[in-house]
Amino acid sequence: MRVRQAGVLLSTAAIAIGAAGCGSSSGKVSPSAYVTSVCRAVAPLEQDIRSRESQLASTLSSIKSAAQGKRILQSFLEAFSRDTDAALSKLRAAGTPDVANGARIEHAIVDVFQRLDTAVKSAAGQAASLPTSSPQAFQAAASKLGTTVESSVSGIGSSLSELRSPQLQKAASSSSACKSLNGS
Repeated sequence: MRVRQAGVLLSTAAIAIGAAGCGSSSGKVSPSAYVTSVCRAVAPLEQDIRSRESQLASTLSSIKSAAQGKRILQSFLEAFSRDTDAALSKLRAAGTPDVANGARIEHAIVDVFQRLDTAVKSAAGQAASLPTSSPQAFQAAASKLGTTVESSVSGIGSSLSELRSPQLQKAASSSSACKSLNGS
């Protein structure tokens, strides 16, 4: 599996923040409180994935066997899955932003991360079945898994493109929790 797939999945997280201004129902919350909660949910996921992605790239370049490659890939995907679970839990607790279409924005962001979580868990399950009979068989199957993951997440963030909130965007631009996202 190419490391790029983790980047594709992570980009989906960044799309969620950018499109809405940074969710399930703990009640109405201010735009500032909402974006701070969302950014605090997503920032650790982004940081962990970037770090693991870098480690994965260097580790995979020096594997000695297909079995070792499989273990490394499984470990990466399992950690990614734990991270998405944690982010999703925090997003569900973020509440509903008190803005126009707040409930739609909240549900769309939670939905994006549920779909991301499902894609990561599916990939982790598929990684368990990767062949280790030869390096070539492993590489071919891991590449195919990467392509499958990439296609399964390619449209995840598109549902957010219509949901813009100037109030949330303004709150996100002044939130210290949001400034660390996406390398900013």
